[in-house]
Amino acid sequence: MNRSECRKMSLYKKSFVKTLLFSIIGLFSVSFCPQIHAQQFEVVDSLEKGNFNSVWTRGFWNNWFVQVDLDMSLQNPYGYDFSKVFPNGKSFGMDVAVGKWFAPQVGVRGKFNWENKLPLLKNDHANWLAPFDQPGVNREKGGYIALYGDLLVNMHNLFGTYRADRTWNLSLYPRIGVNYNFGVSKGSLLAGIGLLNTYRLSDRWSLIGDIAYIMTGSGFVGINESGGTGTGSNSNGYFSIGLGAQVDLGKVKQEKGKKVKDDEHSVRTDGVWDNWFVQVGADMSLMNPYGCNFSKVIPKGMTFGLNGALGKWFTPEFAVRGRVQWENGLIPNNSVEWVAPADNPKENYKSGGFATAALDVMLNMTNTIAGYRPERKWHTSAFLRMGVITQFSEGSGSPLMGVGVEETYRLNDRLSLFGSAAYQVSTSEGLGVSTTGMEVAAGSNGFFDIDFGIRCEISSVTGWHRWGQDPSNAQSAEQMFQSHVSGSPLRHNWPRFAVNTVASVAVAYVGKTALKAVVNEERPDHSDNKSFPSGHAAMAFAAARSIDKEFRKDSPWISVAGYAAATAIGVERVVSDRHHWYDVLAGAALGFGSAELTWWVSDKLFPNRNVAVGFAGNAIDVKVGL
Repeated sequence: MNRSECRKMSLYKKSFVKTLLFSIIGLFSVSFCPQIHAQQFEVVDSLEKGNFNSVWTRGFWNNWFVQVDLDMSLQNPYGYDFSKVFPNGKSFGMDVAVGKWFAPQVGVRGKFNWENKLPLLKNDHANWLAPFDQPGVNREKGGYIALYGDLLVNMHNLFGTYRADRTWNLSLYPRIGVNYNFGVSKGSLLAGIGLLNTYRLSDRWSLIGDIAYIMTGSGFVGINESGGTGTGSNSNGYFSIGLGAQVDLGKVKQEKGKKVKDDEHSVRTDGVWDNWFVQVGADMSLMNPYGCNFSKVIPKGMTFGLNGALGKWFTPEFAVRGRVQWENGLIPNNSVEWVAPADNPKENYKSGGFATAALDVMLNMTNTIAGYRPERKWHTSAFLRMGVITQFSEGSGSPLMGVGVEETYRLNDRLSLFGSAAYQVSTSEGLGVSTTGMEVAAGSNGFFDIDFGIRCEISSVTGWHRWGQDPSNAQSAEQMFQSHVSGSPLRHNWPRFAVNTVASVAVAYVGKTALKAVVNEERPDHSDNKSFPSGHAAMAFAAARSIDKEFRKDSPWISVAGYAAATAIGVERVVSDRHHWYDVLAGAALGFGSAELTWWVSDKLFPNRNVAVGFAGNAIDVKVGL
């Protein structure tokens, strides 16, 4: 090494030491600062709270914030000496984030990062940014961008007590997201963990220090000509260190003295040990490997399994749950082909199948849009899923990201039924189908997951108190029945619904069978002459119309879900070449008409039957009148 090279190496080492010291000081030294006003929550008065950690929170559109910071990334490609990260793996960029605190303990944040492109924040010596060993090319082509989703857990408020005058707050967060590298035109899933430290300067402004380690794929960071760095269990990664500012949006100082609980949207939340739940269910997964024809998912990509979860509602709108799923380990599908190993897919079941472990960040759309009502039975929630997936047959693992929707129906104070549908994305190592998934992270695989099961509240079922509202409003069947006698309609007539639904499907089945025999039309795949009308569409729309008639007043989303499922069945019949499009339309009309006819006849034959279903404590109470 000549003198010039030694001088450069010395400067790089000094730069590394300075940067590291300033990052540590900026991130952690704020803990010794004085304390002033912090998050916008109000502690419940000591005489009325009855719970050490009870607070009043505002509605969904409060407690939002924006963050802007400059960051430094330190690449860590698989198999390379991290001590040489300066200058080989160093880059600079900018972050912009938007977030919200739902409760003093938890919040969410969406973050956008643009790295190695801004004119004053460039590094032309970064050998470890793809394209590998071509310093400067990454920056010239645009650097790279990333989108992060973070679940913020305030460690002070989680393990201690919320204080409005606390100045500094330390939050731990798991991260899921995607990135895209302009240098090689490739993207990847990512997963990470980090710490966010904030120091409040005023009612609106705070300083932030953010550090995270992020795992990503070979198509994004550090891939060389031989492609030996891999994704999944051989992941690449990078540190991200950011310093910047945060501004709180919305009203400051609670309208100059107006208490949170005076707000019509405020809800009293109890301590961290209340409002927990467990749920168990059975599920069906439909694999969607990269490059495969999804119309052949049955039976090639269909598996069955079990799942369980433990979660907590922090507010009526927001919950977090940890979920595990075990697939293809108990109920085999001997025709499955789209799971690892690709050369012998049946080995997947023999080896135990595959499993996922994930966190779901849940937003109750019903309470967010329509407002919280303790007596409501139906709830629709959307969720973001972040986790990992592993194949027991190969011992491989990969980040997992998904989105989904869940519908629940409350049977009593403790028990609820739930059904959910989600789409989850993983890299090729996650599902292991290397013949269909590309070798780099851009070749992502995915799968649909459909769950049904039961949820049970396992801790204090206290609900949430609105200001001036009595939360004790459960009705027994006797009260509901008397309400109906006095002129108020019953919520549901379950026997009528069950009989009418079965009868509607039966009428549709008889009708489609008769029409198939009369019309005698050939199928598009030439397998037989029973194409018109579509029996699947007829029976699906008969059931959907029956559900619509019973539950539309509770939630229009139930009707939408029923019709959407029936439509999906019809589309699948056309895509799989089993029916013409007009066969499906005719079947849908037949099913809809069958349900209308069945319900009309039912109303004529049984006009005076009244059935009330109510809830008393933890039991279901039923009363029948003739």
